[in-house]
Amino acid sequence: MKVKEQFNKYAKHYPHRSVIQQRGAEIVVDSLPESLGTVIDLGCGSGRLFKLLQNRSLKFNRFYGVDFAESMLSLHPKGDNIELLIGDFNQASTFERLQKLNADTLLSASALQWAKDIEFTFNSAAKTAPFGAFFLFSSGTFKTIHKIAGVHSPIHSYTALESAFLKSYRALQIEQFHFELPFPSTLEMLRYIQESGVSGKLMLSYRALKRVLREYPFDYLEFETALFIGESYDFN
Repeated sequence: MKVKEQFNKYAKHYPHRSVIQQRGAEIVVDSLPESLGTVIDLGCGSGRLFKLLQNRSLKFNRFYGVDFAESMLSLHPKGDNIELLIGDFNQASTFERLQKLNADTLLSASALQWAKDIEFTFNSAAKTAPFGAFFLFSSGTFKTIHKIAGVHSPIHSYTALESAFLKSYRALQIEQFHFELPFPSTLEMLRYIQESGVSGKLMLSYRALKRVLREYPFDYLEFETALFIGESYDFN
């Protein structure tokens, strides 16, 4: 299943199953200055970042939410100072539209790990707004499941993410986070992966699935994530 198809299919489950994504959004928002100007949220989903900005009483003039899944955008808060746009951060045409908005701040939480070319995406983001803050999953997420199933992670390594970020931004903050999310059974873990939006295009064969159910040694899922905050070289 393609990433876009998965997010559309499980859009209604996503807000209730995305525990680590919620924590990532909180980490981003807690690291921001009080005044953000015009904001773009790239891969905005159902509006987690927007809600947190409001709850934390951070100031912004206008908010643009961008996502390629229409079902996610349908769940996003609406308002006079909110504009929701359908766009794919893998496409140059999306950034050409966004760069005309003259945004001050570009945010993204739990989305850009699915960039096909992460250097292109960070480089394009850096041309879109002078300040960027990003929370991403990296390939150590579900590492034991991958090892047992004999598959490679479908997302970028932490090293690749950091390298791509530093080519386009002067780093203000870089931090790596590891989380463990407990479950009553391995089957429940696999259901969570399917409905949370973390698995993306990772699909296990029936044989690999049986092997994971039989051999997985923990009562928790492993998550490897990173926070990148910086100032764009293009605006200096």
